Amino acid sequence: MSNEKEPDVSNNVEMVDAASLPAAKRKRSEKPSSNVTQFTIRNPPWAYLQLSLITNSPNYQLDALTAHLHLRAALSQFLGLHGTAIPIDILKLHNNDVHIRVPREDASALVVAVGGWVGKSGEGWRVKNSSSWGVGLHSNAGADLFK
Repeated sequence: MSNEKEPDVSNNVEMVDAASLPAAKRKRSEKPSSNVTQFTIRNPPWAYLQLSLITNSPNYQLDALTAHLHLRAALSQFLGLHGTAIPIDILKLHNNDVHIRVPREDASALVVAVGGWVGKSGEGWRVKNSSSWGVGLHSNAGADLFK
């Protein structure tokens, strides 16, 4: 062991003001002038379905109560008491087309239930469209894409 002292490095540290650095080495601290917010909804709470009631009678007029009863009958037949507990919101009714909203996790059960249901008079449901966002349900844009 030698008695040499280690050099003192505390005096070698130099404090530099950020304003005195060249422009290329400065970090940008100001934010952009426009406020942009981005977010992703990974699990939307609702599923939107467009159903069409198929009947034998050409002058059949579907109302909201009858549509609701037919949907409940289909769910009850497929899932029993558990199927009747699925909440269904009727959003739009036009001729025999019904736009509904159900919880996302129950949408597949509803599609299977209404797809296999046949009523007493031979009526049944056809699933025309389904979405997690309800935007494309009201238009026929792209409907002929897969024909």
